[in-house]
Amino acid sequence: MEKGKLVIAFVLLTVLCVSAVWTEYNLMMRFGITFSVASVSGLSVLLVALIRAPEGYEDETGFHIGVLADATLP
Repeated sequence: MEKGKLVIAFVLLTVLCVSAVWTEYNLMMRFGITFSVASVSGLSVLLVALIRAPEGYEDETGFHIGVLADATLP
C-alpha cells in the first residue's frame, strides 16, 4: 500500500509540473518577451525581499526579530 501512495504522489506531482510548464509555455507564446520581463522582474523583487528580510527566531511566544528580540528576553 505504501508503494502505491508513492506512485500516486509521483504521478500527481508530475502532472502538476507538466501543466505548470505548459501554461508558462502558452503564456510565453502569446505574450512573447513581455512575459519574460515580468517574470524576471517578479523573481528579482522576491529575491531582494528575501535578502533584506531580518533574521529572527520563533519560540512558544511568537516570532522575534534581531535586536528587538534581545530587548524582550528576560
